Parts: sequence; C-alpha cells; structure tokens
Amino acid sequence: MFAPGYHRKFILLSILFWPLLVRAENSRPAGLITLTLNATEISRQLLHAQLSLPVDSPVVTGKYYRNVKLVESAPASEMDIVADSPDALGLPAEKIAQYQRLVAEAAALFGATHYLHYHFLVALAETIFHDGIEHHESSLNTATENAFTDKDLLATESDLLPHEFVHSWNGKYRRPASLTTLDFQKPMLDDMLWVYEGLTEYLGSCVLTARSGLRNGVLSREWLAERAAQLEHRSGRTWRSLQDTVDYASRLYAAPREWEDRRRGVDFYPEGVLLWLEADTIIRQRTGGSKSLDDFCHLFHGGQSGGPTVKTYTFDEVVSDLNQVCPFDWGSFWLQRLNSRSPHAPLGGIEAGGWSLTYTDQPNEVIKTRDKREKQTDESVSIGLLVKEDGTVLDVLAGTPVDGAKLAPGMKIVAVNSRTYNPERLEEAIKTSAQTRGIDLLVNNSDYFETLHLNYGGGLRFPHLLRNSAKPDLLSEILEPRAR
Repeated sequence: MFAPGYHRKFILLSILFWPLLVRAENSRPAGLITLTLNATEISRQLLHAQLSLPVDSPVVTGKYYRNVKLVESAPASEMDIVADSPDALGLPAEKIAQYQRLVAEAAALFGATHYLHYHFLVALAETIFHDGIEHHESSLNTATENAFTDKDLLATESDLLPHEFVHSWNGKYRRPASLTTLDFQKPMLDDMLWVYEGLTEYLGSCVLTARSGLRNGVLSREWLAERAAQLEHRSGRTWRSLQDTVDYASRLYAAPREWEDRRRGVDFYPEGVLLWLEADTIIRQRTGGSKSLDDFCHLFHGGQSGGPTVKTYTFDEVVSDLNQVCPFDWGSFWLQRLNSRSPHAPLGGIEAGGWSLTYTDQPNEVIKTRDKREKQTDESVSIGLLVKEDGTVLDVLAGTPVDGAKLAPGMKIVAVNSRTYNPERLEEAIKTSAQTRGIDLLVNNSDYFETLHLNYGGGLRFPHLLRNSAKPDLLSEILEPRAR
C-alpha cells in the first residue's frame, strides 16, 4: 500500500541487516547461497533508506557460487554467478578478460558512470526464465546452464550482460519522463521504448559486445544480418508501425510466438538496432568522421560520475541533443521511421556502413546456435517456417510457400517427403528442392492428417552481410574498440 501523491523515492523504510552478501543458513533450503545488494552497499546496520533502493535490489540464490572480480578500483564491478552444477561456473579466462574490457569500453563510450559498485548477477539453470532485468547498480541475468561453457553460445550469444549493463546509463540514469511516474498509482507509458530498449540493444548487444571482443567482427555481422532479415520478412510491418509495437509493448512482451509474423512482436529491439545504426552513420557522414553516436552518448548519458540518480528526458530532448552533435532534421528522421508501414526493413544504416544484406545457402552461425539452444529450426527466409524440433509449427510467414500450402501454427509436421520428420530431413528436402520441384509435408492437425505440397525450388537460404567496396567500411569502424 502506497499513499497517493507521495513520490516513491521519498517513501522511507527502516531496514535491519540489509547486507550486500547474505548467507543465512536457517532461512532457505540447506546448501543454497543467497546474494542480495543495495545501492549504498551498507551491510549489517540499521538503514533508513528510500523505497527505490530495495525495489532496485535483486536477489539470486543457487547451490553453487563463483565470484569474479572485473574492476577492483572505484567504481568497482564484479560478477556473481550461481548455478545448478559446479561445472556451469567455468567461465573461461578469455571471456573474463572480455567482460573486463566491456566495463572499460562502456566507460569510454559514455564518459561517466552512475553506479558506486556494479554487480552482474548471473543465474545458470534450465528450470528458470531466461532473460535479463536491469537495475542501477546491478543486473539479473539468467541463462541456460551451459551458457558459460558451451563454445558456440559463448561465441555468438554473449550479449545479454552488455545489454543489461548499458541500462545503468540508458534506462536507469536517463529515463523517459513518461516512465518516471510520481507514485505507483499512475500507470507508466511505453512511448519511448525505442530509446530505452532500442538504443540499449544497439549500444549493448551490438556495439559494446563487439568492442569488448565478446563477439568477433564476423559473428557481429552475422548477428546484424539475422536481425535485418527477420525484419525484412515481417509481414505485420504493413499494418503495424514500429511506434505501435512500442505503445503496445506491455501486451507484446507476453504474446505467444505463434502468429508473430503477422502480429509483430517487440520489434523495437532489433529495429532499434537498425535505426540507431543509421543515425550513427548519418552523424559520421555529415561531420566527415569527426563525430559519431559516441558523442551523443557522452552528451546524453555522461555528466557527473557518482551514485544512482535519475534524469528524465522527452522526445524533444533526444532530438535536441542529436542536433548538438550533428545538425540534421532528427525530428522528421525519427517520426518517419517510427510511423512507417513500409513492407521493408530500414537497411539504410547497414548500406551506409558499407555492407548489404544478402542470402546464400551457407548457414548463419547466429541462427544455427540459437536453433540449437531453442530446439527449433528457422527456415523463415526460405520456405517461411519456424518449427520446433518435434515438428510442431511455431509460425508461418505470410505469402511464403508454407503459407500457400495452408500450414499454420499449432499443426505438427509428421513426415517430410514420405519419411518421418526430423530437422535434418527438412533441411535436406529444402536443399534438394530445386531438383525435386517442391516438398511434401504430412501434417497432423488435431484429429486429421493431410499431405501438403510446397511449391518451392529455391534451396537453402540464410542471411549474411556482403561488403560493398564502393563505400567506406563505417560498420567496422563503429565496432572497433575505443578504451585505452
């Protein structure tokens, strides 16, 4: 219960024994280690604290625990890992060094820090949700048990922690005014999530993941190609604008994967990457390379280093700060792209960066690794199908061969070309489709079985980026390390 009209940060709590690290054996199942933290890191004393501090203080618990120091000088940072097995804690030394570089690269990007001591809280298990939650001085990062030991996952999917780390600046320190309400009775508005999440995805999951070495240049381009291709083939673009996905985010976060192509999902994450990349290339081109989006980050997210605080912003302030870095009609730039219903993804940043989106029969390593983790097969840019390992259809892209054959989410593929379904046989059928002039699928739909014929002969098709030597390689420049 909260009194209306009182700003939540002025509601004070008396907290007894609010330690950074708690190991109270009698308060939880035997053998578990519980970690919690607060913004001031005052332990085992009576604390008169703002309500926002415990709200912003996550807890992780696990049987096995490892602490990794990243930066020991102020402002310090470290990683607290809990897992369901001791082997899962085995983050390689090379990756630890890259996470250390992540902290340095973030400081170089923003020019200031807004935490006193940062904790990357990591939970590795199969029976928990897999996602990240941002906080001022910490982030809760949950992943599969093998996330720190599987070489493919380490190479392609080490962008969760960078993303959540960037939120310390973009989302926690700089926060949309519409998401910063007086009290807990007033609903928050999502209208600026293309900055809150879209810019964070660009800076964290793309730029800093590459600059730190957590993902190399080749795989960073594969990651970007996958995002671009996903959006280029999203049929829902023609009726739902990106701004509408932002405004409807609270529903779309919980929406099922089925029918996502037609409905759209939280596309402000991947499309935010493309749009902020385009903004970055515009600044670099118009200033002759003397300025970049890094300068905007210094201006917008920098300021005075210190402990957690909140500085709100509006659309007009984003536009104003971009104009201080590089005069341009940024208001129209964003409004046109946010409200567009073009069937095509905004690829201007990739193309201005010296690359183009292309498709070949060679696997995209990011898609390949994600499919292994998710136990699925993504053939969305060939036949238009996303299917589980057991043959259950997750989604069908509008206007594609599987859509034309009347396949739909929820149906189950039982056989491919008269042989029992498995992912390898589906891939082989697509690969040889040019010779066979189509693919036959035996499908179970409720109590009925039906054979569907796909009119497809295009073979395997996966997205990649192709270098355009006629243009400067701005993309590689953007991904180059900055910290000294």
